[in-house]
This record gives sequence, C-alpha cells and structure tokens, in this order.
Amino acid sequence: MLPKPVSRHLLSLSKTTPGIPHTVNVTLWGRPINDAQHVVFYFGGLPASAEEPALHSVTSPHNDVYQAHNIALLYIDKPGFGETSFNYWFRLRRDWPVIVDQVATQLGVADTRRYGVMGVSNGGPYVMATLTHPILKHRVKAAANIVGVSDVVASGYFSWKSPSTAFEGIYNSLPTFITGPFTALGMALGKIYLVYLGGYQAVLGDQFPLEGRPVLAKVMQDSMKHLGIPASIDCQQGLSPLYARSSSNHDPTSVDQNATEAYQDIKVPVTLWYGTKDSSVPMASAEWLAETMPNATLHKVDSGHGLYLFHTDQLLDEFVRILDQADASDDDADSKKGD
Repeated sequence: MLPKPVSRHLLSLSKTTPGIPHTVNVTLWGRPINDAQHVVFYFGGLPASAEEPALHSVTSPHNDVYQAHNIALLYIDKPGFGETSFNYWFRLRRDWPVIVDQVATQLGVADTRRYGVMGVSNGGPYVMATLTHPILKHRVKAAANIVGVSDVVASGYFSWKSPSTAFEGIYNSLPTFITGPFTALGMALGKIYLVYLGGYQAVLGDQFPLEGRPVLAKVMQDSMKHLGIPASIDCQQGLSPLYARSSSNHDPTSVDQNATEAYQDIKVPVTLWYGTKDSSVPMASAEWLAETMPNATLHKVDSGHGLYLFHTDQLLDEFVRILDQADASDDDADSKKGD
C-alpha cells in the first residue's frame, strides 16, 4: 500500500506582493507537525503535484519513508497547480518565499522552530529563492537541492553552444499563452503513454507497483490546469535566461541580487544531489553551485534525473543528519544566551 497524506489544508493568503495566489493547497505527509522531529517544505519539479510524495516510499524498506525519518513534509501546490489558485503575475523569487512564510505562520511552524527545505528538478529555483530571500534566509536551517536547476545563466546551464539548453531557454522565453497549450499537450500525451500504454513501469522500473499509476496520472493532471499557462510560468521563472538574476545587481536586500553574491551569502548547510547519468541538468551546473555556496556538499550519484525516486533513503538519512546538527547548533546558541 502506498502511504497516505496526514492532512490537507486550503489556506487563504494575504496578497502582500502582486503574485500571491488567493488560496494555496498544502498537503502534509509523514508525521503530524507537532509530533515530528523536523518540518521540511518540499518543492516539486514539473510535472508537479501534492500527490507525488506517495511514490517516494516505493523503493524504501519503510512503508512511509517520511514517517520513518520523523519528518513532517509540507507540500505546497505551486500557483495554478492542483488546488492552488492561479495568479498570472506570480514571480518566483519575489513571491514564493512570501507564500512559504505565510503557510509556515498559519500552520504554527514559524513560531516554534526553523525548518528545512528541499526541491527536485525545477523545484531547485524555489529552494534557491527561499534561501536568498530576506524574509526566510534566517528561518531555514538546512536545504537539499536534488537534480535541481539553479540560476540558468550564472551556473552555465544555459548555453548557446548546447542545442538542447539553447532551445529550452528560447522556448521558455516565449509568451506563456503560446507555450502553455503546447506544454499541456505534451503532458497530456505523456500521461497517455505513462498511464495507459505501459510507460509507467518502462520508465520507473518493475519495483514501482501498478497502484502508483493513478498517482502519476494525478501528478500530470494537476500540472495541466488553466491551459498549461501556470506550468509555462513555472518553467519560465526557472529556465528562461530572460528571468535569470541580473549580474549587475549588487544590492544585498534585493530578491534579484546577482546569483554569485546571493548564493555566497547562504549560511545554512546545503546538500546537492546530482546524477552522473542525468541528461537534463549538467554536472557542471551542480559543481558551480557547490563552489559558490560556502556550506554546500555535492553528492554525485550513479543515477539519472529520477535520482530521488531511487535513492530516497540515502538522501533522507544524510539530510536528517544535517538537520539534527542544525538543531544542536540552535540549542547551543540558546544555552549561551541563557548563560
């Protein structure tokens, strides 16, 4: 049996910046917040859905990998995905950290503890936006970026010398009312192949039970809403060179401060997990991240872009160790204040 979520929350948000959606859907996996050792926000890639964590336990010896690691995993549907309302003016670096902050406050997380963040693939820019935003940079205790895109220009991900990344950058720089329907069509065809034509186990392997097909179908469906325009905005924000950070912005209080300076200022430990067989995110981009952030550790795994689905326990074991260390440091700091 695949694990089930602990609870679901449809939260109303204050529109403190223009791109904040009216409501967001937050799904809790693993353990209840008050019973967990660690609270972790998980940012999905594309396609993306709050149902995805049901598949994370498939290759684990545990029935529920997050429950076993004493984690309360909070998944926020991106604007326009799943049950979260659509806002065309959503801008990743400006708005996403504010969304996370409001969710943490409403669920009682921000008042009691710091939390971890992790993201996969196109969730990588969401991790980096959270770590560099003035509101959250002191509220996050550790992060994991898994096969994640970072800044497409500064990291070298986008290159005119690479036909695939050049095409990707150009496509995601087009108006979203053009790319949205094509993106939705591509995911619809992918859904047909994966769910109905046998591609599910062909892509993921025989260890993934057939009961996971409805989960994958829901993941695809949640990503195709509103003619695919939210999905295109999601890609645009993370993969278009037009939306990358300005190299000339040296303002440390700006959400658009240039990537090198912003990433060098990240003080919390960040684990980077990238596959040596990944054809989507070049290892050179991961190595740039590791060299730029002062407390980053790069793990190179013999895997492809689906790394997290096949190495979940290995990754979470290491992430929990780092989260535990962060808690110990917080306890030491509190003790010294008491003295």
